[in-house]
Amino acid sequence: MAPLRPLLLLSLLVAGGCFQQDNNRTSKILPIDFDTSYQPPVRTCRLVVGHDSKYIVVRVNSPEAQQAYLAANAALPQGSVVLAQEYAKQDCTALTGYTLMFKDVPGYNVAAADWHWQRLDDQRDVLEDGRLQTCISCHQSCSLNDYTCSPP
Repeated sequence: MAPLRPLLLLSLLVAGGCFQQDNNRTSKILPIDFDTSYQPPVRTCRLVVGHDSKYIVVRVNSPEAQQAYLAANAALPQGSVVLAQEYAKQDCTALTGYTLMFKDVPGYNVAAADWHWQRLDDQRDVLEDGRLQTCISCHQSCSLNDYTCSPP
């Protein structure tokens, strides 16, 4: 039985390697059902220069996040997601991708109020992830609104 162990170990490593290769980079933060599980838009279709001059619709994942976002001066609770759906056309019909902010655990990103950013393509595959300096530098001007650049 002992001679079979190395062979078994090798087959597990090969199978594990194949599994990892098949793993696409779909966002684990943005749920598949966000269209129905997220709150109605907190911002409707509008042009935003900071998002590569795309038109965006902004949604959040919970009533608490919605209330804090609309208050424009309250910190969003841990676990909040602020989602910008990005479109190429003025009528917000040609989806090009997503940018999202996830309020991570305390201490994750102290310099930017613990926000974790992701940029996704239109299939929800991750293009960039983490403490994205491009996002932080732009949202820094909104630090009094918990980096959300929420209304007014």
